[in-house]
Amino acid sequence: MSVFLKTIKGISLLFIVLSLSACDNMGLWFVNGLARFSDYEAITDISYAKHPLNKLDLYRPSKQTKPLATIIFFYGGCWGNCQTFSKEDYRFVAESLTSLGYLVVIPDYRHYPAVHFPKIIADASSVVKWVNESIADYGGDHQNIFLMGHSSGAHIAAMLTFNKQYLSSKNDQGLRGFIGLAGAYDFKWDEPYQFELFKAFKDPAYSQPITFVDGHEPPSLLLHGYDDTTVKLSNIVNLTAQIKLKKGQVHSIYYDNIDHVEIISSLSMPLRHQFTVHQDIIKFLTLHRKTVNIEP
Repeated sequence: MSVFLKTIKGISLLFIVLSLSACDNMGLWFVNGLARFSDYEAITDISYAKHPLNKLDLYRPSKQTKPLATIIFFYGGCWGNCQTFSKEDYRFVAESLTSLGYLVVIPDYRHYPAVHFPKIIADASSVVKWVNESIADYGGDHQNIFLMGHSSGAHIAAMLTFNKQYLSSKNDQGLRGFIGLAGAYDFKWDEPYQFELFKAFKDPAYSQPITFVDGHEPPSLLLHGYDDTTVKLSNIVNLTAQIKLKKGQVHSIYYDNIDHVEIISSLSMPLRHQFTVHQDIIKFLTLHRKTVNIEP
């Protein structure tokens, strides 16, 4: 790799790390600006429920000849406590998937401290319900849905996947897989805001996706970086072990030299080929669309 390309990638990573670490938004502006040049159509601010924040952006390839597998991506930010992101901040994630023929839905949802977890997960459930009822109108396949998230967004997507109470039997029939990047699946309430965020749960265990694993869920792809100091490695280790214990389907990948921010920023155009995160996600999607079985 030339010195010039290494320099560009280094600058890109610095910008994104600063942005996702709440220092500024220059990096997100940069990578989302690059993402605009790809060949897809964006349909923005579609209402999926009644609250003003209950809007989603939909991205689909410009050329499509058949219903597309649909990926719903939930962004993180400590459920709103650490940083309040918005759906527009993750255009680069959508571009990384539409470029390979997937339809992508990125919703906004209500955040802490304005609301607590029951309402946050209610918004997420409403997104899945909307996709089931309406995605065919936009060229998507409601029988081929993947849930995906980063950090606390992965927690939200995992709760929808593993806790059957959040999705009706009608709305979970089309779920084909869950993809979690640096997700919180099995953690102690060790931050003061978490006691307020999850206060509706009398037992902390009921705030944890790992509690609801029964082995009958769609396949899971769990990704985590060894350099992540935000979400502990035990989250992916414990969830992986529980899914295997219950004879479920899980594929877990650990990355050297990747931290909490880099695992999501690696989906951006400048960094996509520096790490294998993007390729690993596409491999999982491709394999699952071909067969319900994946190798552990």
